[in-house]
Amino acid sequence: MQRPTITSMDHDSLEILRVHKQWWKANVGLDFEAMQACFPSGNAFSMFNRNGFTYFGVDELTKLWEHYAQGPPRLIQTVAVLRLVVSSDIAWLICELKYRRVSPVTSDDHWEPANVDEVFGSKATEIYHRDDGNGRPEWKMWHFHSGPLHPPDENRPAFDDSDQTSQLGHNPYGPPLTYTYTLEGRAGQASLEEGIPS
Repeated sequence: MQRPTITSMDHDSLEILRVHKQWWKANVGLDFEAMQACFPSGNAFSMFNRNGFTYFGVDELTKLWEHYAQGPPRLIQTVAVLRLVVSSDIAWLICELKYRRVSPVTSDDHWEPANVDEVFGSKATEIYHRDDGNGRPEWKMWHFHSGPLHPPDENRPAFDDSDQTSQLGHNPYGPPLTYTYTLEGRAGQASLEEGIPS
């Protein structure tokens, strides 16, 4: 399939989106068990993390999460899926997201600036393979690449389109599939700027 629409998803697309959503929901509150279930066993998984470093395998990602768990969790997060393409046993997905933490990070050992309360934006590419790392035909995320989302008030070089690109999930393929997760027990206490739903 070329873009995510609720009425046209086949079984594989729905299963990939299930894993995708489980991954992003796990990021709110850092649910280790849910996160670990998204990836293949051993060192098969690779990640180009938002912090600029590369990680290999779910054990390294778990250790990274243990490190970041010392700081404040994400309070609210909205994700917009721009595109999902499935071909046989391989699939890829691109998305954008914005989130806010319960409180700012205070450590200098973080890619977010210390003591700054703001909405942060990221974009990601996710590559899926129908293989759990042990040869069983289960969809898992085999590679993840994250980077910063552009500032909302800036035009793309060579384009005068900040009014369009400032909308989370803007793309030429069709309406994005958008959903929001809020930290457990904090529903109704969280909001994002720029009209993002809470």
